[in-house]
Amino acid sequence: MMLAIAIVEILDGLRRFLLERRSEYTFVGADSSFSVSFRKTKGERIAVQCGASRLGEVDATTLCRAVLSGAETFFQQPKNKLPQSDPALEDLTSALEAFARAFR
Repeated sequence: MMLAIAIVEILDGLRRFLLERRSEYTFVGADSSFSVSFRKTKGERIAVQCGASRLGEVDATTLCRAVLSGAETFFQQPKNKLPQSDPALEDLTSALEAFARAFR
């Protein structure tokens, strides 16, 4: 699974899930068996499940802050920065900006 493309997918998927009033979103990593599901529960709570294991619940604001912080921190590390010539850079930049505008 290409990590930059996966991060774009999870940022865009979570953003649509929360803003478009969807009840569930499942991210499935390309060419892998990894999946994580997010389901709305009462209030602003989100249940998180990885594969068959329920991980717990978190409020939407905390989830969004953690996801955005993790993505930004990851790509700020020099070894993880995408080169300007990488075709995924524009998609990643757009996804990070859209997510930050929606939830920061």
